[in-house]
Amino acid sequence: MALAVVVDHPIVYGKVPSMMVMIDKAGRVVIPKDARDRLSLTPDAELEVVVEGDSIRLVPQRVAGRRFRIVDGFPRIEAVEGMGITDADVQAWRDADQR
Repeated sequence: MALAVVVDHPIVYGKVPSMMVMIDKAGRVVIPKDARDRLSLTPDAELEVVVEGDSIRLVPQRVAGRRFRIVDGFPRIEAVEGMGITDADVQAWRDADQR
């Protein structure tokens, strides 16, 4: 049985060519590599399943994270509401870069 699955992502613009996938006996669907790469989906990615009429839409769930931007030639971490940076965070990042 062929199933039309739409993988939706709010950051990606434009049309993605239609892709046909199959459901196996366990009910699993393999998302084509091109779609996974385009949406930066990793093996542990969580997807919300939305049933709309006779269609299924998969929406990647993203955890709020820190973004970096360059200000006056230096990287700056953008603020995320509800998240703070401690000295221990900065030390852990510095140590990770030293390895």
